[in-house]
Amino acid sequence: MGPPVPPSARALAALSLFATLGTLTEAAEQLGVTRSALSHRIAELEKQLGVALVRKAGRRIALTEDGERLLSSMGDALERLEAAVEPFRRDRGQIRLSTVATFASHWLIPRIAQFQAQHPRIEVAIFTTTRAVDLKQEEMDCAIRHGRGGWKGLSSTLLFKETLMPVAAPEVADRFLSGIKPDCRGAPLIRARSRFMDWSIWQKHDRALAKSRIKWLTVETRAQALDAAISGAGVALMDMAYITAPVAEVRLRKLAEHPLQLQTGYYFVNVPNARRLHLLNHLRDWAVEAAKPFRAA
Repeated sequence: MGPPVPPSARALAALSLFATLGTLTEAAEQLGVTRSALSHRIAELEKQLGVALVRKAGRRIALTEDGERLLSSMGDALERLEAAVEPFRRDRGQIRLSTVATFASHWLIPRIAQFQAQHPRIEVAIFTTTRAVDLKQEEMDCAIRHGRGGWKGLSSTLLFKETLMPVAAPEVADRFLSGIKPDCRGAPLIRARSRFMDWSIWQKHDRALAKSRIKWLTVETRAQALDAAISGAGVALMDMAYITAPVAEVRLRKLAEHPLQLQTGYYFVNVPNARRLHLLNHLRDWAVEAAKPFRAA
């Protein structure tokens, strides 16, 4: 007689997730399987161990004492197992990318489905941070950075130069474009603390819009500034790359004929000899192609 077969990790994970969420339906949805498939996994585990792990409690399903004892004995074994296999999963086809939240939300994520369709075997994990991660020391494969390029020890490929364009909701835009002078009851200029100099830069380019301003609305990020502009709270300065959808949907209108192009831009960066370099090249090439319309903004 051979050694006993260890319990299925999938079945143990199913039982643990059910215990966390409290319902088979929610656990099945999170695992991406049907409720009956999840029940079958737990039933197979019960058969293998020779004990009942779940029971009916009125209209609900609950853990038995044996089920609770099993999960208690396991402790963080599943988490440690996941941590152990993660590097091998990454070696097979996962890319970990770091960027800033506004770029992720308003440019990258709305387009990432195109990349997934072209490369269904490559898994992308997107992480957002306001700092530049150290790609040589941290668990990141690549990044999309904002700056002037030329980071020491890194390969950098320009996606597009940054631009500034004043935008507002249609009702606010009508007031400004009609030549009516804003007053203290008018919509303010919206500035983000993370981009505090943008309006000063714009004023040097074109003082017409900003010279008569009465008040400011200050928010934390450009994502918040964009939301505020869409809601009609004032005029915001946005990158052309971030306003494609709201302008097309007439939620925003541009208040200048041409954007102001800056010296800074967004760059795809990676370590030249990175592991999974062939995967990174696929992502970089796709990003460069997706960015083409904005290089001529």
